[in-house]
Order: sequence, then C-alpha cells, then structure tokens
Amino acid sequence: MSKTALITGASKGIGKELAFLLAEKGHDLVLVARSAEALKKIKIELEETCSVSVHTLVVDLCDAVSAQAVFDEVKKEGIDIDYLVNNAGFGDYNDEGKNHRHSRRHE
Repeated sequence: MSKTALITGASKGIGKELAFLLAEKGHDLVLVARSAEALKKIKIELEETCSVSVHTLVVDLCDAVSAQAVFDEVKKEGIDIDYLVNNAGFGDYNDEGKNHRHSRRHE
C-alpha cells in the first residue's frame, strides 16, 4: 500500500519539487496551495507521469480556520496522511526579527 504525503505550499518552489520527488517514489499526495490553476497542472502531470493519486485543496493557510478546513476535507475523503511537508508561508521580518504582518495586526 502506498504512503500519502500532505504538502502545503505545493504550487511552486520547494513544495512543488518535493511533490515531484515523492510522486516519483510512488507516494500519493494531498497538495495544498492558493493557486487552483497551478495545482491543477501539477495534479495532471503527476498522475500521468508517476501513476499516483493526487488530491488538491485550494486553501489560503493565512486564514485562521484554514488548517481545520484541510483536516476536515482529508478526513471526509478518508485519506490517511503518513507524511506532512509544512511548507506554506513566507518570511517578512524586520531588523528586530519580528514578523511585519503579525506585528501590525496586533499593535
């Protein structure tokens, strides 16, 4: 039985590359990102070239309820996750090491 990896930030960069690496090793995938179009292209390519199952979720993980929405969808679909690649996010820090977005929100 194949293992399944859930990858956040899977539409580009490191997340996308890890999706391809894991698919090449035969792992099924749950890909999470904000870009529906990018996820669709990746899903088609991986399913055709690697013969794996790819489930996509278009979610902005900056939203407070989004992690729960991902969990609920995976549970509803009956998907067991073996690996988590928590790659979503961005860095925007000032000289004191504080996240600008977070700092502004709570000042």
